[in-house]
Amino acid sequence: MLLINNPFYGAFGLDFGDSSIKLVQILKKFNLRGRPTYELKHLRKVELLPGCIAQGEILQTEAVKQKVLHLLGYEGTEFKKITSPWVVFDLPVTKTFLKLIEIKTPPLQLTEEDVKLEAVKHVPFDIKETYLDWQIINKHEEEAVSSKVLLGAAPKTIVDSYLEILESIGLNPVATELEDLSIARAMITCNKTYMGEARAILDLGASRSTIIIYDKGSIQFSKMINFSGDLIDTALMQNLKIDRATAESLKNKNGLTYDPAYPLYLKTVSELTEQLLSDITKAVTYYHNHFPEPNPVTHITMSGGVSALKNLEKIITKKLAVGAYPGNAWKNIYNEKLIGRDRYELLTYASAIGLGLRAAEEPRNSKH
Repeated sequence: MLLINNPFYGAFGLDFGDSSIKLVQILKKFNLRGRPTYELKHLRKVELLPGCIAQGEILQTEAVKQKVLHLLGYEGTEFKKITSPWVVFDLPVTKTFLKLIEIKTPPLQLTEEDVKLEAVKHVPFDIKETYLDWQIINKHEEEAVSSKVLLGAAPKTIVDSYLEILESIGLNPVATELEDLSIARAMITCNKTYMGEARAILDLGASRSTIIIYDKGSIQFSKMINFSGDLIDTALMQNLKIDRATAESLKNKNGLTYDPAYPLYLKTVSELTEQLLSDITKAVTYYHNHFPEPNPVTHITMSGGVSALKNLEKIITKKLAVGAYPGNAWKNIYNEKLIGRDRYELLTYASAIGLGLRAAEEPRNSKH
């Protein structure tokens, strides 16, 4: 039985990265008992040439536009054509700001002006040139004397550059959100209450990495980390005097293990890993020292393609004394189409899956 409660039925998620664009379409249905089920309709990706998007900034508009058309099944591609015009897309963490703030005004009395006045104290962009969005986390606490607000911000020039491409090919963006939120939607188990514990989501990507602290039913804050697949490849190229293809092959084969053919390999990768461990520790310490009544971080959930590095999860667990494990990006959308797919490959789709989940619901619903 199919009951459509989403005016944008067929909407899909579009995740823009520096090296690829990913598309996920999920359809929400209801079974005979009225319970929601999620059907994975499309999961696809196209690679970008270097320089099309750099650190989240679109540098080659026409090239990116053609890749989006390719994903949608136009221009005689191998993909089946997607006819829905509705899209939910994300904004790169490199160009955005996300933080949980507290405003000394009760939730029921909070106004847009209150949020803007407080945002000036936190947002690192010119407010006049910034799009702001927020969500009141404790709006159902009737006796609350202050509001806990999840504040997001992005420069207008960045947002408008993505909107321009989508609208030029006939797509209608019904929602946009920060990449951190879409990753968390995929990696945190839906409707599960984590009592007395916080989770860290460690998203390790090809060009950038982020640590996201999730506690008390919400993202508390996120922080960029100087660790990525590209960074590892570059360091190996310089220290081992090899080309990029060889560096990437060694990284994928060895991970964090010794290679007798390249004695400097493990030393190079280990130095970057030590910095990663330091950055994780600093982020967790910052959370514990600067946020009210924080719960201890008891688990690190890993996503992104670099989480597949051999021995990485073991080293993080041992050195930080906190369990670190690759997560399940598909945990909230179990589907037969995903059976047999490589776990680590699907972890590269975490943000796209999170966007697809939002698109499957009412994308403009404030609960998201």
